Amino acid sequence: MGQSDIQTDNIAREAARLIHAGEAEGIDAAIHSAAASFGASKAELPGHGLVRNHAQGMAMQTLGKEGYDQSVRNIWETAEQLMTLLEQALNDAQTLLVGRAAKGQIDAGVTVHVRLYTRAQITEIAQVLTEFHYDEPSFDTVDTTVGKLNRICFKDDGVAVVITRCLPEMYKNAQQDLFKDQPIETLTLDELRAKLE
Repeated sequence: MGQSDIQTDNIAREAARLIHAGEAEGIDAAIHSAAASFGASKAELPGHGLVRNHAQGMAMQTLGKEGYDQSVRNIWETAEQLMTLLEQALNDAQTLLVGRAAKGQIDAGVTVHVRLYTRAQITEIAQVLTEFHYDEPSFDTVDTTVGKLNRICFKDDGVAVVITRCLPEMYKNAQQDLFKDQPIETLTLDELRAKLE
C-alpha cells in the first residue's frame, strides 16, 4: 500500500468515525471534513464504498454481531411492513426493496429505497400512507435512466424512506440502478419475508 493509499484509507476511517459519532450529515460531508483535517487534496479522497466498509466495522464493533444483525432485521421489518401495505392497498402494485437496505448494509446511515411499480397516482399513494399513520411525506421528481420519476419521502420511526413510483412495464429492468448503468441489489416482498423467517 503506497503513501497515497494509506492517506486515502485514513481519510475514509476518519469519515466513518465522523458519521458513526453523528458529527457529519452524510458521507460526502464526512469525507470532505476528514480530508480537511488531513490537509488532503481532492485526488486523494476515498469513495463511498471504502468509507462504508470502515463504518460497518465500527458499527459491528459497537453493536456486536448480534446487535448489528438485529439492526438489519429492524430495517427489513420496516421495509416489509411498508411493502405489504402498498401491495395490499393498491390493486396493481408490485414492490421491490433496492440498494444497500436490500443488501443488509445499514452502516453510515441507511435509506430504505422501495420501488413501487403501479399506475396509481402519487397522490393516491400518499393518501394510503397517511391513512396508515405514516409521517407526512414530501415529494420530488428525479431524472433517471428511464426518464423522470416521482418519489415520496418520509421518516418511519427515524428511518428515512424513499418510494419511487415506476410504471409496471419498467419492472423488466428492475435489476438495474435507476441512476447508473449497472445492476443493483433487489429483494421482492417474498424474498424479504424469507430473510425474516
